[in-house]
Amino acid sequence: MGVEEMDSKEFKLKPMKCELNFLSKSDGSAILSQGETVALASVNGPIDVKMQSQSIEKSMLEVLFCTKSGKPSVGDRYKENVIKQTCETAILGSLYPRTAITVTIQELEDYGGLLSCSLNCVCLALLNAGVSLRYVFAAVSVALDDAGALLLDPSGRQADAARAHMNFVFESRGKTLITSFTEGSFGEDTYREALERSRAASDLIFGFYREVVSKYGNVIG
Repeated sequence: MGVEEMDSKEFKLKPMKCELNFLSKSDGSAILSQGETVALASVNGPIDVKMQSQSIEKSMLEVLFCTKSGKPSVGDRYKENVIKQTCETAILGSLYPRTAITVTIQELEDYGGLLSCSLNCVCLALLNAGVSLRYVFAAVSVALDDAGALLLDPSGRQADAARAHMNFVFESRGKTLITSFTEGSFGEDTYREALERSRAASDLIFGFYREVVSKYGNVIG
């Protein structure tokens, strides 16, 4: 399932393509490309766990981020933590007490926007696995170039040359911001403008999700 360059008024995102059920030995999986950046996510669970690892209140969530090189850095552990925090807010873990859910993300290609691509890929994999969610979420990346211009969903070259990076994750119901992570220096007005541009662009991603999931016989509410 794929779409060409997505455009909503002045908001454009790189072409997105996705395939669900990509891995046969997981409860849910998705491979997603945003432009030339590609991520693969798999979900296993809820599954039973040993007594000492159980929580009587909710499922235990484990997130593993695997790099293309196989040698994780501090930045990779940061990505892993951001993905875990986002998933914990979205998953209705209280429906699965005394179990565990494992989410694994594999970097395949990184040409800018890998973290946002990974988050979007994870959301699709969770939907494919049938895990109950409070909401669907979408991530959008923004770069700030040396001239002070905001670049929505930047290319790898634009991302490498940028003086600041901003990433936003929105939930599907009211487009409320649920996660924000930034690098570099910028003013408050620049941040607000990037936030609102990303919020508007998230509609394109949610629309893409609906197309992907409907192809597999489901509907996102």
